[in-house]
Amino acid sequence: MVRRLILFVSFLVIIFVSTPNLIYAKNMEQPNVLILYSINDEAQMKEIRILDSLVGQFTDQITLVEDKVFKNGQLNMFTHVIYFGGVEKNLPDTVVNAIIDYTGNFYSIGHNAARFGDKLPLQKVNGEVLINQIEFIHHAFKQKLPDERIVYSVEIDEPASVLANGYDHTNEKTPFIITDNGNYYFAGETLYSPFAEVITESFNGFFQQLDKQIVKYLRLEDVHPKANVKQLREQADFLKGKNIPYMIAVIPVYYSETETVHLSDSPELVKTLQYMQKNGASIVMHGYKHQYRKTETGEGFEFWDVDNDRPIYQSRHSAVKLKQDFDSTEEYEAYLHEAREYERAYIEDAIMNGVQELVAHKLYPLAFEAPHYTMSQQGYEVLSKYFSAYVGQVQLTDLTWKGSFSPPYKTRPNFLHGMTLYPETLGYIERGNEESLQQMVDKIDSYSMSTKTYFSAFYHPFLGIEGLKEIVESLEKVANASWLDLKEENNVVQMNDIHIESGNGHIKVDKPFIASDYERNLIVKEVGIWAIPVTLCVMILVTIFIVKRRNSKKQGSF
Repeated sequence: MVRRLILFVSFLVIIFVSTPNLIYAKNMEQPNVLILYSINDEAQMKEIRILDSLVGQFTDQITLVEDKVFKNGQLNMFTHVIYFGGVEKNLPDTVVNAIIDYTGNFYSIGHNAARFGDKLPLQKVNGEVLINQIEFIHHAFKQKLPDERIVYSVEIDEPASVLANGYDHTNEKTPFIITDNGNYYFAGETLYSPFAEVITESFNGFFQQLDKQIVKYLRLEDVHPKANVKQLREQADFLKGKNIPYMIAVIPVYYSETETVHLSDSPELVKTLQYMQKNGASIVMHGYKHQYRKTETGEGFEFWDVDNDRPIYQSRHSAVKLKQDFDSTEEYEAYLHEAREYERAYIEDAIMNGVQELVAHKLYPLAFEAPHYTMSQQGYEVLSKYFSAYVGQVQLTDLTWKGSFSPPYKTRPNFLHGMTLYPETLGYIERGNEESLQQMVDKIDSYSMSTKTYFSAFYHPFLGIEGLKEIVESLEKVANASWLDLKEENNVVQMNDIHIESGNGHIKVDKPFIASDYERNLIVKEVGIWAIPVTLCVMILVTIFIVKRRNSKKQGSF
């Protein structure tokens, strides 16, 4: 008995001691990254969120720390450290010394790199240069920039390798990504595309994730209850025949100043969407009404007050209050607190209503896409409680909706609170713009040599079948690429008693028989539709029975 007790206790001790090591080993399967940054103001947080998105392509173990709150000893917790210098400044000694002593992989971006001594292969920074072309050495091609970009002219140490060069209007070459001994330096001032794509290429080496991963996807956009069912069915059959998985961005409610139309008012559309879902399509919830104030569905913004370029701080009928309308900063801050609570409730209501209405029609959303890609940072936090997947591009700041961003590859950045972003990278065919398809093709050609990228586009079905065929033909030409099927991905949607999961090509739904008032009303409506003809049939049969019985009695009396 004593021997058994000793063996049992020893077993428990082994489990207790080994468990932390097992957890540590699991966490070490992917890089644990610190993004340390120096910025001037909130506007520069756009760059930090871009960097967050780029790192999130390789790991979801990301910590962001501003230099002024950095604590000595923090770096030892991380496998990789990235420093973003958004402003030239005298860094705290704790930051400089910690980086110099750090033995893991280090990547410096922008200003202040020279302060890290021999950590980076830099001899000297000689001011700024304007470039209009870039070249990633391993791709052996040059790409023209949409506008001139600033990079820093640097002199590098002899052992260093140049990964990317910039070229000015005289074709003078300037290295702007260099590496040596596992450490990297990017000599740029902004991370917006196409720098984002070049940095992603350098991250492949930085994180030692060199496998080629090319993914393509297609999304049919802005499908609402007044959509053309015949066009949708034709396009669905075409994609089914091609065996191409795709997404369909559904808006559950159509609104204009003259009418409001729900899916329950469009039974033929619902049947078509169910057919599409069974034959390659994955449903993406594209807002609830895709409009705000008096705008029409599809044209309006839903989660951003575009007239005032700020989040939704009031109902569509309420007067707009601005900072100058308040007598003190305290009053304005109190108003903002209430306004943010209103925005939170507004977004939650839209998500709840949209999910419930889709599910009532056996349409199961696997991801969310904000109308016009606009949503506040709080909006992403609210959304993450219900959806694990987000599709499209992201808004980087609450200061303005302009300047959305899309990384080259799927990512799980910090600011999306655990959601996976499936990026849209190619744009769409614009009505009346004959160059839009060629612009897509040019983007595909530009990044066809990339190690890790998405080639993803969306299409408005009302444009007809021919434009869709052209996009599909262009995407089919991408070599060594796989089609994204959201049903194959591990996605979760959770809304009250509704739980939706996808994976391995299947969708699993767990819900009560009646999950919402909308579904109850839908059932009553459907029962009512059948009740009238059934009642009439019963009445007719009863009448016939009574007549026949009376006739038989009359005949029996003679």
